[in-house]
Amino acid sequence: MQDKKKIHTIIIATATISAVAILILSDIYVCPLNYILGIPCPMCGMTRAFLSVISGDFAGAFYYHPLWIIIIIGVIFIVLYELRIIRIPKTLFNIICIILGILLILCYIIRFIMHSDVVMPHFETSLIYRLISPIF
Repeated sequence: MQDKKKIHTIIIATATISAVAILILSDIYVCPLNYILGIPCPMCGMTRAFLSVISGDFAGAFYYHPLWIIIIIGVIFIVLYELRIIRIPKTLFNIICIILGILLILCYIIRFIMHSDVVMPHFETSLIYRLISPIF
């Protein structure tokens, strides 16, 4: 049973990483929240940050999303936890995930307060605005 879970986790992690890599490298990914509502999410800029890392522009990566490296470490940690390579209590794992979520939200709020171009809303480019604006 344990081996099946490890194989399942490896397959899901590989498929997810491959799908994300294909979307990033093909430049076809668009954030659904930003596309539909014109409101960037707390992860906004992460794709551009990863593209910057791939091209060796680490300053650009931190500009697009200062937590990009924490997300990479977090994903690796989650995969290692699910594969039972890292053994910690489930409660501690949940606390770590909550802390990562709080860091993302705090980073989002700080970037919004500091008027970062990456997280500023652009309602006029949203799908809803384009659908509703001809009516009004």
